[in-house]
Amino acid sequence: MLRKFGIFFACNFGKTARRRFSPGTDGRHLIFRELLRCAVWEKTKGEGMMKPLEGIKVVELTTYFAAPACGRMLADWGAEVIKVEGPKGDPYRTAYRGQRTPQFEEGCPSFDLENSNKSFVCLDTKTEGGREAVLKLISQCDVFLTNNRLSALKKMGLTYEEVHALYPKVVYAEVLGYGAKGPLKDRPGYDYTAFFSRSGLMADLSSKGGNVMNTVAGFGDHVTAITLASGICAALLKAQRTGEGDRVSVALYQAAIFILSNGLLCAEYGREYPRTHFDCNSPLLTCYRCRDGEWIYLSMPEYDKMWPRICRDIFERPDLAEDPRFYCIAETNKRIGEAVAVCDEIFAEHDSAYWIGKMEANDIAHEKLAHFTDVLKDEQAWANGFLQEYTYPGGEKTVFSSTPVSFESIGELPFKHAGVVGGDTREVLKAAGYAEEEIEALVASGAAK
Repeated sequence: MLRKFGIFFACNFGKTARRRFSPGTDGRHLIFRELLRCAVWEKTKGEGMMKPLEGIKVVELTTYFAAPACGRMLADWGAEVIKVEGPKGDPYRTAYRGQRTPQFEEGCPSFDLENSNKSFVCLDTKTEGGREAVLKLISQCDVFLTNNRLSALKKMGLTYEEVHALYPKVVYAEVLGYGAKGPLKDRPGYDYTAFFSRSGLMADLSSKGGNVMNTVAGFGDHVTAITLASGICAALLKAQRTGEGDRVSVALYQAAIFILSNGLLCAEYGREYPRTHFDCNSPLLTCYRCRDGEWIYLSMPEYDKMWPRICRDIFERPDLAEDPRFYCIAETNKRIGEAVAVCDEIFAEHDSAYWIGKMEANDIAHEKLAHFTDVLKDEQAWANGFLQEYTYPGGEKTVFSSTPVSFESIGELPFKHAGVVGGDTREVLKAAGYAEEEIEALVASGAAK
């Protein structure tokens, strides 16, 4: 009751109260401060506040990672997202098994990670009835999201040109592999191939002379999803202002080139890749292995300023601060490998906890190289809602990563596991204007499920 009154009081009498309740000894300002505190506390929960994309409807015809993850982000931000699948469903409903994640009776964590908070409709776009149903859904939406290849979209009559001609206000959003033009525009593109392999990421960010990195599924897909979501929001604003939707495309290869832009720039001007541990930008911009086998990354761009401090306060080696080989970055760059080797020897003298304690006490920018299992238990991640635990109907608990934007209007992000193929078909079609007998006819003909 106090919180509700606090909201009403703060919203309706805030200005007057601030004028009348000046701090004094009668305690009235303390009452007002408590009411405001309660109001703000309640408000941060997101209750009664409009979500950023509330009222926006998205129809997605997507598979696997990037485009579905984009749809999940839009759903988290308040949009109504309808995922359309064919009779066999999104292939990722079964392809995830190589990741060794479980399949519960009422959910699959790998699939749910990309597809939470959506409605699920099954329509066979190879049939006239199924295609017409998809078009009817698109006619009532704000965004059409897909990652189907152009050849498949042509067969379904769902290319940009066709959709835009019918519904010019709809934002047409697509994930591509290598881009809409050029010799590879029709090549199938995946995270591992278009993002990691062709961009130079795997070959040039792996250690020179060693094996290439063994990456995880979805890394580049999620970068692409975030990028596309931002583009969709810009296009929605344009559509609101002009009445015309735009075509928003993000290619996996395109996203990789952008996130690696600094490496590409350096390569253009002669920097050689891949590199070894001893070929870094600075001894204070690299990682070191401690006695316990854990690694610590230092991040101090101002070498000339920080080197003497590190030598005295962290290493307890004031002699190194004055060493003519390392006293400034210009000299150190002439023998960068030698400087790294010196630091390697120093860090190997103690466990990571010792070095972390010293650097925290001296306010030095650093971070221990965490393992995935560390992140799952990280108090910092939980305190900010970067992780969320979900309990399935059968009682199974799974920790999911939250989508990476926080809104005051949302508070704690919602999470609803993905439904079965066609689990919401009847409800969605009815809301779209189909009569019960029309829905039954679509199901009977195989156009819907």
